[in-house]
Amino acid sequence: MKQFADNIFLSNDGIWNAAKHDDLKFIENDETDWLLIEQTSFWYAHRNRCYKEFLKLFPPKGMLFEIGAGNGSVSIALQEGGFSIVAIEPTVKLARHAKLRGVENVICANIESAKFKKGALENVGIFDVLEHIQDDEAFLVALHDLMPPGGRFYCAVPAMPLLWSKEDEAAEHIRRYTIGSLCRCLVRAGFKIEYSTYYFKILFIPVLIFRALPSFLGLRSQRTHKSSFREHHIKSRYLARLLKHFFSQEIKLFRKGGKRLFGASCMVIASAN
Repeated sequence: MKQFADNIFLSNDGIWNAAKHDDLKFIENDETDWLLIEQTSFWYAHRNRCYKEFLKLFPPKGMLFEIGAGNGSVSIALQEGGFSIVAIEPTVKLARHAKLRGVENVICANIESAKFKKGALENVGIFDVLEHIQDDEAFLVALHDLMPPGGRFYCAVPAMPLLWSKEDEAAEHIRRYTIGSLCRCLVRAGFKIEYSTYYFKILFIPVLIFRALPSFLGLRSQRTHKSSFREHHIKSRYLARLLKHFFSQEIKLFRKGGKRLFGASCMVIASAN
């Protein structure tokens, strides 16, 4: 890892750390045990299947650096899919979770504290991260400057401002995107768009009815571990089969390079100019 960054060292737990790094402590006041939920959630499972298909269609040319890797849900899925991954996570507890989960290369740092070398980030993935960044365009410019020409950039975000809810607030989101708004932001930061699509089409209406509308009317309560766990696990066998069918159809569409015209999330794949 030292070939990529000037300010990291390997600790005894196998994690690369930035010297004098300030722990981000991302949503540490959230009572929800996301590490537990991620391992059995239908939402996380489908999201990771989608990412694998996107990366097969537009493969990274070398190592993929996942910025803001969290508990390592995406990194471990892509690593098991045969991709070379480096998980970069600035929250100490989450970086440790990623390592314990089996992610081989974990760096506990942010892009500033690690002091990555120019051109070192061969390919970059930010999966449900950009919506947390106050100045998203400046963040994208900083990442672009650390990538080599032609390096691939994978960006997934929650979609549709119409779907804004108290869940977004609890997750410390600043915004939701459309394909158009995300692409314009990427282009201004110096990227060339290669592919874009919405996904989680089947969840658009449920999120609108059960999250966004109650939040707008002031009827949605604060999330808890119990409520989060319930929303990520389907008890009804009929609904579970229905969801599995629609998710399978979405995967088949992406496998052929197809696109969704709307959905609860969106993905844009671009290359650094």
